[in-house]
Amino acid sequence: MYNELHQVFEDALKDFNAANLDGETYKSRMAHGIKIVKYDEDDSVVIYNTAKGGDYYEEISEEEYTMFFNDGWELSVCNMCLTKYTNRLKVIEEKIKLEINGRNNSKYLDFLKETRKETLKRYYIITQKKNNYEN
Repeated sequence: MYNELHQVFEDALKDFNAANLDGETYKSRMAHGIKIVKYDEDDSVVIYNTAKGGDYYEEISEEEYTMFFNDGWELSVCNMCLTKYTNRLKVIEEKIKLEINGRNNSKYLDFLKETRKETLKRYYIITQKKNNYEN
């Protein structure tokens, strides 16, 4: 259990899988679309998520902050990533159903099936990482 975001940030600094995105006025790490930033001017720490879609960062919710306090950086990143992949798989399955019942375009169906296969592979990798962190 973490008391404050600075402890979560220190945890992120120790994560070798997180990319270093330091700037001139802040220190930052990013893993699997989750970015944690510590600003120099006011010493604040903020966590952002790109997994909700789009090319922009969106600050995480209060519930997600609570998860970071309870589980730490690595396990919380895994949990958020698994949620993202689960949502992506639901969308892909829905598109496959619509395509089979609609146009039945074989090339697009093959693309969707390959996308599902790759997403399941990534889901499996994150699940293995999560199991290692929990043990």
